[in-house]
Amino acid sequence: MAKFNLYKIAAGQKDTLVIKLKSVGLTNTGSKTIDGFTLDFYFSNKPDEIDIWWAHVYKDFFGGIELPKNQIYFSTLLVYNPSITYAISLGKSHFYLKTFCDLDFGLNLAERIIDESNLKIKNSKFYKSRKNKIITTYQDGSGIDFDSGESMHYIKAKTVDATVWGKTASFGHSAQFSIEMTPDELPGFVNNIEETLNQPTKIKLPKVVMVQDPQKAQGLDGILANALIPAGDGTSGVNVDDISLSGIDFIFSDHYQYSIYIRGARDSHTQKGELTIEKLREFIVDNSINLKEQIDFIKVKVHNELGRNFSKPIKEFLDFVDEKDRFCLIDGKWYQFNQSYIDFLRSEVDKIETVKMETVSETEEVDFNKRMANDGYINCDRVIDTIDKKYKVEHLDLYKDGALIFVKIGSPKKMNYNIDQAINVVKLLQNNQSRIKINDEAKKVNTICLWLIFDRRTPIEKLSDSRSLIFHMKLVDWKKTVLNAGYKPIVYISQRRENPEKTSPRKIN
Repeated sequence: MAKFNLYKIAAGQKDTLVIKLKSVGLTNTGSKTIDGFTLDFYFSNKPDEIDIWWAHVYKDFFGGIELPKNQIYFSTLLVYNPSITYAISLGKSHFYLKTFCDLDFGLNLAERIIDESNLKIKNSKFYKSRKNKIITTYQDGSGIDFDSGESMHYIKAKTVDATVWGKTASFGHSAQFSIEMTPDELPGFVNNIEETLNQPTKIKLPKVVMVQDPQKAQGLDGILANALIPAGDGTSGVNVDDISLSGIDFIFSDHYQYSIYIRGARDSHTQKGELTIEKLREFIVDNSINLKEQIDFIKVKVHNELGRNFSKPIKEFLDFVDEKDRFCLIDGKWYQFNQSYIDFLRSEVDKIETVKMETVSETEEVDFNKRMANDGYINCDRVIDTIDKKYKVEHLDLYKDGALIFVKIGSPKKMNYNIDQAINVVKLLQNNQSRIKINDEAKKVNTICLWLIFDRRTPIEKLSDSRSLIFHMKLVDWKKTVLNAGYKPIVYISQRRENPEKTSPRKIN
């Protein structure tokens, strides 16, 4: 059974791809015409000899013999007609195909042919989360599940029809199939793919779609340039990508060494070694680079023992998410999270149990908490509570009947910090027997409550009425954390008005 790793080449890119394949040592060694398609085979018949890094490190143990070098053969089969082009990657050619392919192809096909009840592996990126990228494996018969802020980058699953697609397939930028098929049957297989891509999706994956507007992408480059400048505490929202995807292959950054240089100025190379944000910033300062105008001039050379060294723009190595809008940088290109991603979040937010409370007049939590102390709540505001005699909790607001209550008045942006505090307290409780000491008395905890008092003119009927993407993600993350810790999550919703009667909020039936 053969494996076929197919890339769909972007419209108008075939000729440019052929030029690239020839430039890296591939030669057209054979062609066929089948059913209106041309099949061109490009092969590295004279591969370069590549230095082996460990041979130099252990050269004293080779007994004087000549140090060995690697020869890495690789190929690409192009399958095309006047309207479409596909490429089959063999060996390391995926490194070159990725630049010319339709990056959305693999997951678009997955949405139409995978069995959503039989997931094998997934790789996801997370937006505004403590997690960044995760590779998850599943037992047989596991359905697809998603977390808050998660966008799919790669998926391996059983297919809906093993006779057509093989038993399982993998999808990323490309799609890989294990199937009884000869290369001569690829034109018919490609036609099947094209017909399937024109059919409605069977499932909706939360994922990202590429930004096509050049002006928007340029504006996002400016945001990236600003983010590369560290804050006063030395932090930045930009990281070096530890894991990237090339087709359906995972590329781990620690497998290579890197040097940074300015395009057109080869003498500007840094010493080869690990690629870090600190080294990048040092290079920017040493070379007086204006990031907003010259970010595309910064290049990285990859020192590759498995083939030729190669260079790519620095943006292809960076991991960054714009906090204001739902844009992210992946492999040097800008993407936006799709509508399925947004719909999933809103659906999950509205599954959280909520209780609508009456409006309130206070503008500060401290005044609200004081008043609630007259209605059977214990006011914990400004009180340092203790978990397991050693963990101090300074951000708990109210306690009543086993419920820890975290109060915030204002906009969703202000509430985000409150949600983070609640998550941190839950994790402390989870590790310390679900008890908290308030006013020298141990209290049992069974419920974690967010009391969110919205400062807005129009009534809020449900949590998804707020249009803050980050707020939605934090709420879903909070709910999952609370449930996993064994507690009940609940949200009280109130609205602040200017001059209501100063009575305690009640449930609205």
